[in-house]
Order: sequence, then C-alpha cells, then structure tokens
Amino acid sequence: MTAQRPLPGDEVVVAVDRLAYGGEGVARLGDYVVFVDRAAPGDRVRARVRRTRRRHAEAEAVAVEAPGPGRVTPRCQHYTEGCGGCAWQHLDYEAQLVAKEAIVRDSLERLGGFRGLPIQPIARAASPWYFRNKMGFAFHPQGGLGLHLRGAWDRIFELQTCFLQSPLSVAIVHEARAFARERGLSLYDPRARQGLLRELAVRHSEATGEVMIGLVTAPGPFPEAHEMAARLAALDPRIATVVRAVQAGSNDGSPLERVEALRGSGRITEVVRGLRFAIGLETFFQTNSAQAGTLVDLVRALAGPLAGATVVDVFCGVGLFTLALAADAAHVAGVEIVEAAVIAARENAAANGVANVSFDAGDARLTLPAVLARHPAPAVVVLDPPRGGAGGKVMRRIARAGPGRIVYVSCNPTTLARDLRELVPFGYRITAVHPVDLFPQTYHVEAVVALERGADPTVGSTSAD
Repeated sequence: MTAQRPLPGDEVVVAVDRLAYGGEGVARLGDYVVFVDRAAPGDRVRARVRRTRRRHAEAEAVAVEAPGPGRVTPRCQHYTEGCGGCAWQHLDYEAQLVAKEAIVRDSLERLGGFRGLPIQPIARAASPWYFRNKMGFAFHPQGGLGLHLRGAWDRIFELQTCFLQSPLSVAIVHEARAFARERGLSLYDPRARQGLLRELAVRHSEATGEVMIGLVTAPGPFPEAHEMAARLAALDPRIATVVRAVQAGSNDGSPLERVEALRGSGRITEVVRGLRFAIGLETFFQTNSAQAGTLVDLVRALAGPLAGATVVDVFCGVGLFTLALAADAAHVAGVEIVEAAVIAARENAAANGVANVSFDAGDARLTLPAVLARHPAPAVVVLDPPRGGAGGKVMRRIARAGPGRIVYVSCNPTTLARDLRELVPFGYRITAVHPVDLFPQTYHVEAVVALERGADPTVGSTSAD
C-alpha cells in the first residue's frame, strides 16, 4: 500500500516497529519509512517531519499517544535537553538489549546478505550505569563546560550531572568550570576557532581506581596550567595524574601535537584478566573496562587452540588481545597505526613479562603485507578496527594470507557486514556471532564474529552463494 508522502513540517501518527542502528524508531506510512527520533518499539507517536527523502522521512516525536512496553522515564535531567551522550534512556535495559541483538542480526542479513547466522544471546553489561572509563567534556564560551547537544558540533549545554561515568567525573567538571570562570580563562569557540580551553577528559581505571584528567587546549601560553592541575588533583586522592594536551586542528578529532604531564606520570594502569595496561590520554582502550574482559574471553575462545601457532592482531591498540592471546600462541604480531599506542603496547608486554609478541606501527593497508611476509600463513588473524571498519583492501589481504580462522571485533555492525562480505569469495563462512553490550543507554553495540575457511556452507553463508 502506498500512502501520500508527508512534507517537512507535517505531523503524522505512526506505530514504531523496531529500532535502527543510529537509535531512531522505524515506522511506516504504507510502504514509506519514517525514522522517529527517541521512539521506542511498540510506541504510537505523533511525529513532526524534519526532512524527506525518496524512500524515507526523518521526524521527531511530538507526543507519545500510547507508549510501547519498553518505554521508561529517563533518569537524567539532561536527556530532555537534547544531550548527545545517551539516546536510549527512554528504554528499559531489557528493551535495549533486544534492540541491539536485532540490529546486529539485521545488519549482517540485510547489508551483508548472510543467512543461517549462529547468533548468540547478547552479553549484557553488569551495570547499565556508571560504566564508562573515559569521557570528554567540551568547553564553550556559551555554556561553560558540558556535553554537546545531539547533532550539534558547535553547541553544548552546561553539565550538572551524568550517570555514564563515575560521580567523581561530575565533581571534576564542576571544579574545572569554576576555576575557568574565576580566572577568566578563554574558552574555545569552534566557529570562531579562538580560545584556549577546548576539552576536559576524564579517564579512570576500574581495577586500580586511578583517575587521569586531561586538559586539552589550543596552542599558546597557559600560565594557570599547574595551578589548575593542583586544584583539580586536590578533589580526590584517586586522581593520580593531570596532563595538558595541545590540539591545533579545528575539530575535536584533530591529532594532539603534544601531551605534557602537569602532575603525576601522565598514565594510569588498568587491569584486564590479570594483565596490566598503562593508559595515557591518547591511548585507545575499550570504554567499558568490565566488558573489555568479556571481549578478551570471547576472542580467546573463538581463536581456538593456539599451541605452537602464529597469530596476527590487526588494529591492536595497546595490546589488549595481543597479550591475552600470547598466553596460548607461539607468537602474536600486532599492527597499529597510532605510534603512541605501539610504544605503550611494547611497554605493556615488558611489564607483563610477555616476550612472544612483536608490534609494528603503521597503516594496516601499507604495513600488513610486510608483517604477513614475516609471519606467513598465520593460524588466526584477529582484527578490531575503528568505527569505519577495516576496508576491502585489508580484508582481502587477510583472506589471501589464508588463516584457518578470523576473529573480527566490531563496534559498527554496518561496516562489519560490508567487511565480512569481502571474505566470502575466499571460502570463509561465519561460525559464531556474539553481540556484546559495551555502551548501555546508547544504540552502539559491539559484536565478535568468528569465521573459518571451508566451514559448513549452509551456515553463515550469503544469499549469493
């Protein structure tokens, strides 16, 4: 059935079927899809259309006429202000888990064309609150210090509370904001590209309790830096180090030019499954420390028997999986583009007494051939790429190396589906899919997928086979 297509500004009443990756509810007007912001499955909502496309419209809920069974009252006061930190606080945790598991399945089936998927129940977080070990808060002349409004790179709201990171992080935000105001420090305006203070980053270790504070600034003199560091460190004895990082680029993702320790060593230590990891401000580490242990367990189990085997770990970061797999393998070779992470990975290996590992710094597209030449025919290749995925070139290089098993750790099911399709012509089939919830209150979902060459062709194959 074809319904009349709505226009921007129109209000429509729709029933929400499910949630899409991106967080929106999916509803239909006949065969025309309407994506509704902050909706819940089972909701009947009146929604105002923001924009239309040939096959879908984007809308925001104006009123919930009949709530779905999983809808709850958001816990945080900032949710209704449009905070971009967590888009699913209006869903109870069980509904979030159901939606995330469905998103992984839908992405692999619809975008990847896979069928007969052996998807396991999602690994839930021990707690859906206070789970983040790192958060970044933005300074801004019109807002002081807080988080970005959803979809707004140039606007923030003044944060008063947050239930994603520890309560200490909120106290640090309040103290940093007060210091900046008392001293009249200039705050960075992303539109004018002017101002000193850009971001406050807070990292904490679940295992040791250590906390790191990062003051990210534009280039230039910061004579109050040590005074600000001392004031923040005095808040709590768990604050082990305060650093200043200089960022010259115009956007938040620009690389840091340098990092200087104002107090302490500039690093904190996290412990996952008995392994100790030194973490700096620039270091990538799984945002949920408790679920990082779950990922390690899954990767080790899916890698299979490794006695006497060689493993290649692509996008290895500071060596989380590299060091864990080294306990079973003859040798594990890690590849990572961020040189600071490679330095940290080597130090972590030495600190943990792990000698049967090596690390190469460089873009995987350029570095992987040399690594595979030194370690031909690895038994297993593990990869944990960033949100954009590994890309076809890397996936084909891995497949041509002919590992018996591939374990892919993904934080984006859409790029996961795209990358896994690259392996199909080489005879690889999916043998296990494990969704993992690292990010409660958000639509983000992790997945660990195992593939084997020459596995049962009726399982984890594509519709094109």
